Amino acid sequence: MSLSSVPADQPLRYELLGRLRVSRGGLDLTPEPPKLAKLLALLLVRAGETVPGEKLVAELWEQGPPRCAFASLRVHISQLRKLLCGPRGTTPIVTTSPGYILDVSGALTDFQEFEALYARGRERYIAADFRQAFELFRRALALWHGPVLDGVPGSLEIAAFTAVQEEKRLNCTELGIDAALALGRHHEVIEDLKGLLVQHPLREPFYRQLMAALYRAGRQGDALGVYHHARQVMREELGVEPGPSLRQAQEAILRADPSRLQAAGVIPART
Repeated sequence: MSLSSVPADQPLRYELLGRLRVSRGGLDLTPEPPKLAKLLALLLVRAGETVPGEKLVAELWEQGPPRCAFASLRVHISQLRKLLCGPRGTTPIVTTSPGYILDVSGALTDFQEFEALYARGRERYIAADFRQAFELFRRALALWHGPVLDGVPGSLEIAAFTAVQEEKRLNCTELGIDAALALGRHHEVIEDLKGLLVQHPLREPFYRQLMAALYRAGRQGDALGVYHHARQVMREELGVEPGPSLRQAQEAILRADPSRLQAAGVIPART
């Protein structure tokens, strides 16, 4: 497929939630040279903002820029403009003092789509519309295909963006599981939670959720075993006891007190 065969009204699509990918109307425009991919990533993580040339040079050549760094940067910018140029000759990269802006206002981006679905999911969750919230969280998480900007050479700017996005992903996952538990889908989330705890052994909400799921599945002993495992991990890794939410969940399960169970989030599923 050639650029001339792509309809003029087709927007660019940027994907960062996994391997970097840029496309227009089904045509893959992802830059292959590592330096060019990293430059595009640096502009994308600050989309709509002016990124100073000095910042780009420092991030692109972390081990020390060559004397011709700014000239090389201009060449890379020119190459990106040609790559992203629309059928009508428009380019989303704008030169402005003291650097460059990547305009994504007319484009599609997976991380902005994720943000929108996640925000709508939170709204429905707060409104106790757990079925709709669960679906929105599911759609948001389906946009992820791996680590943020997987394969792109790292930098401080990219690392900061990655950390923020990964935290949002985990928060979305937690709320999605809480919504599933509220819908009585505790059997479905047990294995998922076990896998998540292998990846994130210090994330207490996943322990609480696994305790809740097991307890609702009639596995009180296993639920208490999760607490003891969490306590061991916390003490060995951090030298601290589990936080209040985990301790409350353990106490609620031990006492089987409905009011305590409700306060700890280990309540019976909604019907």
